[in-house]
Amino acid sequence: MFICIVVQVYLAGMALFGNSEAWKWHRTFVHMFEYFSVVLFILGIVGKLSRRMIWGSLGLFLLFNIQYYTAHGIAGALHPVLALVLFWGALALVRGSYPFLKK
Repeated sequence: MFICIVVQVYLAGMALFGNSEAWKWHRTFVHMFEYFSVVLFILGIVGKLSRRMIWGSLGLFLLFNIQYYTAHGIAGALHPVLALVLFWGALALVRGSYPFLKK
């Protein structure tokens, strides 16, 4: 999921500073991974991960939904800011998962 967010930001940058056709890719690509966080939430419960990991994945899902509302109109200025929050939230989950991977 973290890598998908990085790719999504890259596509937005590519569209903004170069190929305007990349906006289409930016809008389409998000649908390929928008529900990963729900899967992570369910797997976190099944795998008995920490509450921080479980609720963090649900928080990412909520942020993804808020992103749709900020994509247009006056709230559009929040769209890249929330993308940063998604990036750091996903990175925190990746870093927090390391002790579980060691087990």
